[in-house]
Amino acid sequence: MKNKMIFILSALIFMSVDLFSQSYEEILNTIEKNNTDLQAGRKYVESKSFEHKLDNVPEGPELSYGYFPNNSTVPGTKEVFEVSQSFQMPCYYRNQVAYSKMLVEQEELKYKVLQQNILLESKRLLIEYIALMKQLTINDKRLKFAEDIYNAYMVRSEVGDVNALELNKTKLHMTQVRKNQELLRSEVLSVKEKLNNLNGGENLELDFKDYPTEQLIELDSLIFNQMAVDPEILYNQKATEAAERNIKVTKNLQLPSFSIGYGTETVADEKFQGFMVGVSIPLWKSKRAIQYAKAESGFYQLNASSVTQNRISDSKVNYEKVQSLKSSLENYQNVLGSVNSEELLSKSLELGEISVIDFFTEMFYYYEVYDDYLSVEKEYHRALAELYKYRL
Repeated sequence: MKNKMIFILSALIFMSVDLFSQSYEEILNTIEKNNTDLQAGRKYVESKSFEHKLDNVPEGPELSYGYFPNNSTVPGTKEVFEVSQSFQMPCYYRNQVAYSKMLVEQEELKYKVLQQNILLESKRLLIEYIALMKQLTINDKRLKFAEDIYNAYMVRSEVGDVNALELNKTKLHMTQVRKNQELLRSEVLSVKEKLNNLNGGENLELDFKDYPTEQLIELDSLIFNQMAVDPEILYNQKATEAAERNIKVTKNLQLPSFSIGYGTETVADEKFQGFMVGVSIPLWKSKRAIQYAKAESGFYQLNASSVTQNRISDSKVNYEKVQSLKSSLENYQNVLGSVNSEELLSKSLELGEISVIDFFTEMFYYYEVYDDYLSVEKEYHRALAELYKYRL
């Protein structure tokens, strides 16, 4: 019996199933596909992509027509017709196309940030679900153990072998464990409902009970990888590049713009027609427009630097937290994997070496230690998920 309990405990602590990892990733992929916020985000990126490309080409030609029937000096009706096309300098369109492309890339990175936040929330809920299922598995055993003790003491009370105080203590213990079981089941349903909501209201099949296997890599490698793929960092870097390009676009807009057209004018039986050329020279806002673009560029440069530094600092703090939790988890595993307090206490109680009161006092302490272990295990995987958020 003792060897069997140790085996079960070790399996609960060390079990790592590859099939679970696949199911875990499948759940996240399903949520990514069905989440309504992400679906709306994809549509938003698509609409902004069209919007940012509107300035890449000149506006349409301008048509005008005039009809003047009442002329007191010249006999006959006067009609005027003009068609013209305005355009900027060629360098403007070259820089504008590059600028629009950067803005589209920014929108895609902003969507990626939204995607990561939703997937991280989903991952946290999955970790919470796994923690609750682990607690439920342990609590099922505790409840069976409590019911067995209570039933045994009921039989012993009938023959006068135990007193009412001892019987009541076993009943109270059983009642408390049963209450915990009900609370845990309620929390499981709540977490599943939140996950279904993230999945667009569709039910998810959650058939796993252990955490994913994720190894802690070296801090330098982690930061290097994060700098290369973290969408929030890349978004701010792209915003800096776009702001630099916008300075060129703004300067191009301060150059003269031109228009070419064709017009006709008909008065009575006389008709005049020919080509027209126009030029527009911006004078009043050019200096302030360039100053604004440069100030905006300076802001994005400083902001990108700040975001990067904060990311590195947060990663270092989270890394230390993960290492600390990992050390605590290993200590718990070493201790809990080598003891079986439930069986030892049960034998001591049967042999009369301890009282019922002492038995439950020690049992509650053992339960508390094991619950602390489960709590540390959950926090470790939550911290690891936060550390590896950039991978989502």
